[in-house]
Amino acid sequence: MPENSLAERSARAAQSAGRAAGYCWLEHPDGGAHCTRPPHTGQQHVDYYNGRTSPTDTNGHEWEE
Repeated sequence: MPENSLAERSARAAQSAGRAAGYCWLEHPDGGAHCTRPPHTGQQHVDYYNGRTSPTDTNGHEWEE
């Protein structure tokens, strides 16, 4: 069985943690954000925590697959 690099193991662990927390967790194409909606079949993704311009904004980064 081939050894996985630390970066690969860390990426898989982060994805697993996001999914375990109940998020879709698809990474934004530009990086730096993950979909924090519950798992869904649609192509619209949103990160409710990163990318907000003010504390009262309800959505941060939004993108489609």
